Amino acid sequence: MTSYSLLYFNGRGRAEVIRLLFTLQGQKFEDKRVTHETWHAIKPNTPFGKMPVLTIDGKEYTESLAIAKFLAKEFGFYGSNNQEEYEIDQITGMCHDLFLELVKEFFEQDSDRKAEIQRNLKEKTKPRIVGNLEKVLSAKGNGYCIGETLSLGDLVIYDTLDGRVEDDIIDKNPNVKAVMNNVKSNDRIEAYLAARVPTAM
Repeated sequence: MTSYSLLYFNGRGRAEVIRLLFTLQGQKFEDKRVTHETWHAIKPNTPFGKMPVLTIDGKEYTESLAIAKFLAKEFGFYGSNNQEEYEIDQITGMCHDLFLELVKEFFEQDSDRKAEIQRNLKEKTKPRIVGNLEKVLSAKGNGYCIGETLSLGDLVIYDTLDGRVEDDIIDKNPNVKAVMNNVKSNDRIEAYLAARVPTAM
């Protein structure tokens, strides 16, 4: 039986989509979480000095997006043809653009600068990117990125927006909201989310 072990901080960050993929598949994995204090001792032993690191039967895999795509293909959540893979990659890219902007807010220490970033996010960046997601999803209009079942694209949308984009923005985009609802109402994911400890990022 294949053995999976995921190494990351005790937060969502760049690893939560990977956890959601395991959850959706019903695949057991070791969820190894480290603190920022213990990370300094572990860091030199990781392939490139950063996380997440996924270990499969002793072999290490790095780069969060590459890991997510790898697992999505392994588990059947990455479409059935090149066109569907592109559509998932398009969604993933758009969400990654938003995530990078959210990270800037999270790490900003200057209060004035942080307030400015938050204002721009709420008034410009979030509505623009979520609106673009809506345009893409409206072509299907069934609450899924591809087909009629959950895929990596749906999980990425949910994780990027959940708790990070205000409800009033999501409510203005019904197809995005439908994807969010389809993800969180999945039995396995619903149980996982109910037990998940809230974290800042």
